[in-house]
Amino acid sequence: MILKNYLRSLPGFQFLSDADVEHVAAAMRVDEYPNGHVFIYQDRLNQALYLLLEGEVEVSHYGNTGRYYTLKALQAGEFFGLTSLSMGKPSDISCTARGPVKVASLPYSAYLLLYQPDSEIGCRFQFVIATQLARDLHDRHDALRNLLVQVYGGVSKLGEASAPNKHRGELPSPDADALTPL
Repeated sequence: MILKNYLRSLPGFQFLSDADVEHVAAAMRVDEYPNGHVFIYQDRLNQALYLLLEGEVEVSHYGNTGRYYTLKALQAGEFFGLTSLSMGKPSDISCTARGPVKVASLPYSAYLLLYQPDSEIGCRFQFVIATQLARDLHDRHDALRNLLVQVYGGVSKLGEASAPNKHRGELPSPDADALTPL
């Protein structure tokens, strides 16, 4: 696989020039990893931006109560590690290979150089990053909607009430009697 051709097929990269895509590809390293390889550890600073080329990566989180949550499974073409790199703070998730995977990584130093808003490549690269962050936000939104359905129950699909007298889009109250005035 030629990395620059793969990058060109991803959302946002169509706005980068051929030279820009070559610079990004040259800064990335492609490696294969076995099942169970941990790319990002929760509560540690992330050192690279990753792009999943082949396989699947599990995104997970250990909650405050010690409970393990699988948040989502990343598919080929998705970047991961953005939040920790962009914020300069420890990651709130772990990312682990599910089966053998092929991943391209961009070291933190190269990420900082590409992320400079004063250059043309920096502005375009920020658009690529924003595109992935929008996908991540969409996935988080879907996860929260599903959680609301689980917590409140009785709603087969958000926006469709299960009881005949409910208004469309209205969630049932967890304790309606507690909200009525005395």
